[in-house]
Amino acid sequence: MNQEAPIETPVRAKNRAKIIRWIALLVLLVATVGGVLLYWHYAELYPSTDNAYTGANVVRVAAQVSGPVVRVYVGEDDKVAAGDPLFDIDPTLYEAALRNARAQFDAAADAAGTAADALKAAATKLEEKRVGLENALGKYREQKDAQKAGQAPSAALNDALKGWHDALRQYDQAKAEFNTEQDKKLTVTTPTVQLRAAAAQLDKATHERVRTHVTSPATGWVNKVSLRPGNIVQAGTPAFAVVEEGNWWVDANFKETDLGRIRPGQPATIWLDMYPGTPLEGQVESISAGSGATFSVLPPENATGNWVKVTQRFPVRVKITSEPDSAKPLRLGASATVKVDTTEQTQGEQ
Repeated sequence: MNQEAPIETPVRAKNRAKIIRWIALLVLLVATVGGVLLYWHYAELYPSTDNAYTGANVVRVAAQVSGPVVRVYVGEDDKVAAGDPLFDIDPTLYEAALRNARAQFDAAADAAGTAADALKAAATKLEEKRVGLENALGKYREQKDAQKAGQAPSAALNDALKGWHDALRQYDQAKAEFNTEQDKKLTVTTPTVQLRAAAAQLDKATHERVRTHVTSPATGWVNKVSLRPGNIVQAGTPAFAVVEEGNWWVDANFKETDLGRIRPGQPATIWLDMYPGTPLEGQVESISAGSGATFSVLPPENATGNWVKVTQRFPVRVKITSEPDSAKPLRLGASATVKVDTTEQTQGEQ
């Protein structure tokens, strides 16, 4: 008995070790399969992609009149508000056209007699507000010249800019009143017909004279500013761009196999590569009706030649709903990663 024990003990130990190895292998296999299933289920509920880029509204700034540039008020990446002066065009020809139109209007108003009183008063007010606009811009120009490069805007410069905005608002009101008077009915006679024609020419000449001062169409940051005094600008030709402030989104290109559960209104989480570890909140706004390849310059011709099935990607627009952080400003075209929470029901599905 005592001699058989040492022989059987190593055998039992070896068998026991083999069983433990098989159990460990089985546990590892089950854990792997379970992990894969859990990941697949998680990926189905929370589809994500790193093929995403930030976007914002971009307004192309173009003058409404043509001519040489005489003054540029902004530089690259400057912050501007809607209505801020951007650049001036030489007003010489437009000033001459305005004088001619005013002379024609005065002559027509005198010929029309009392029928022109209201229209003449509105035209006088319009000219006063236009002159006030020129004076306000002159004060802003003086303070801009006095401002040293690299310094924060002075109080005097801010006051001058506010004066410009006030004058611009008053001019717009006067212009609206002048247009209202033009639309009022008059007894049709030769003098009143000539008066209407002269008023229309005065309206056009005044508008073109004011539009020699090009202003920002929106609040945001100017970009691609290469305009310099002496450059000739053409009406309708973009000079540079303004990236609008406030409305930011991410265009995330999801695989078509991920779109089954994505719906507009679902919450999303956004990570920007430039700010790692700082998640942003978002919400799905829309899903493109066509794949990215469909709207490319050269769409694929799958009906000809050799064909290889490739998973397509569809743009999903996700609005950034997080409050802006001045310390971490958003940049147009920045790379991002987006994850959508499809477990949340949209309003239409509740």
